[in-house]
Amino acid sequence: MIELLKIAFVFALIVGLLRLKWNLGVVMLIAAGALGVLMGMGPVAMLGAAFRASTDRTAVSLVIALALIMVLENILRTTGTLAKLVDSLQGLLGDNRVVMGLMPAIIGLLPSAGGARFSAPLVEESANGCVIDPERKSFINYLFRHIWEYVSPLYPGFILASAVTAVPMGRLFVWQISFPVTVLLASTFFGFRGIETRPHVGGRTRAHDLRVAAVSFAPILASIVLVIGAGIDVAVSMALVVGALLLLHRYSARRAWQAARESVSLKTLLLVVGVLVFKGVMEESGSVEHLPQVMDSLGVPTIVVVFALPFLVGVMTGITVAYVGLAFPLILPLISGPAGVDMGLLAFAFAAGFAGVMFSPVHLCLVLTRDYFNSKLTPIYRMMIVPEAAVMLVALIQVGLF
Repeated sequence: MIELLKIAFVFALIVGLLRLKWNLGVVMLIAAGALGVLMGMGPVAMLGAAFRASTDRTAVSLVIALALIMVLENILRTTGTLAKLVDSLQGLLGDNRVVMGLMPAIIGLLPSAGGARFSAPLVEESANGCVIDPERKSFINYLFRHIWEYVSPLYPGFILASAVTAVPMGRLFVWQISFPVTVLLASTFFGFRGIETRPHVGGRTRAHDLRVAAVSFAPILASIVLVIGAGIDVAVSMALVVGALLLLHRYSARRAWQAARESVSLKTLLLVVGVLVFKGVMEESGSVEHLPQVMDSLGVPTIVVVFALPFLVGVMTGITVAYVGLAFPLILPLISGPAGVDMGLLAFAFAAGFAGVMFSPVHLCLVLTRDYFNSKLTPIYRMMIVPEAAVMLVALIQVGLF
C-alpha cells in the first residue's frame, strides 16, 4: 500500500506544479527525482536512468523528428500551403468543422508521438475565423488524433496486445471497433457543439479544389507513406520531406536557418526530454511492478483489477505499449479459462488502459497539443470525460452481453 501512496504523491506533485504554471519539462525532471528518492534509488542510479532514457536511440529519433516537424509546419505555413489545403478541403467538404476533425484523424494514421504537433497547425488553420477557445481546439486535435489506436495494426500497442494474449488481430479488431466509433460520435458532439460553420467563398470548381488539396497534402502524405509504407525511421522520413520542400521552394541556406530558428522550440524539446527521463526513472525504479501485489493484498474483485491495473499503468506512462506490455501478462490468468481468453474482458482491459493513457499528464501528444495551443489542462480533461466514459460503458456492456 505504501508504494501506491508514493506513486500517488508523485502524480499529485505533477498536477500541483502544473496548476502553478511551471514548465512541464522542469516539472517532469523534479517528479523523476522525487520518484527516484521515494523508491530508494541513489543519485548515481537516477542519473544513469535519466541518461539512458534521454540518449536512447528512440528518444533521440523522437526529438529530431519533432524539431523537423516544427520546421515542416513553418514551411507549409509561410508558403501558404496549409491555408490552401484547408480552404480546398472546405470547398470539397463544405464544412470547416469536418476539416478540423478530419486533419488530426488523417495524421493519426501515422503512429508517431509527434503526430499531434503535426496536426495542431492544421486544426488551427481550420479554426481560423471561428470563435473557439484553445482548450476546445486542443480537445479536437487530441481526441481525433487517437481514434485509430484501438484497432489499427500499424500501432505497436494493438500488435503487442494480440501477441501477448495470442488472440488474432482480426478478432481483436472486431471486438474493439466499437470503441473508435464511440469516441468519434461523442467527440464530434462535444467538440463541435456551438461552433458555427465558417462561410466558404465559392466560385471554384471541384476539380480545382481537388487538385489544390492533392498538391497541398502531398508533403503530409509523403511523410505517412515513408513511415508506414516504407518503414523508414520517422526522423529520417521527416528529414527527407523537409529537404525536398526546401529544394522545391528554393530556400537559401540563410532562409532555411531562419525557418529553423523561428520554428524549433527548445521549450517543447525540453518537455519531451523531461517526460522521457521521468518514464526512464519510473521503469528502472520498479514502480509499476508493485501494483499487482498491492491489488492482490487489498482483495480487489477481478473486474476492478482488470480495469485498475491497465488504467494506472496507462496514467503513469502515457504509452499504450507500456500498459499492454506490463499489465496484460499480469491480468491474462484472470481473463483466461478453458475456452481461451474472455474477449469481453480483454477489450475492457484495453479500453481501460487506453483511457489511462489519454488522461495521463505525461502523454506526449497531450503535452505537445497543450504547448502548441497554450491551453489549460483541466478544461480539456472535463471535455474528455464523456467520450472516455462512453467507451468504458460500451466495453462493460460487451463484457455483460457476450
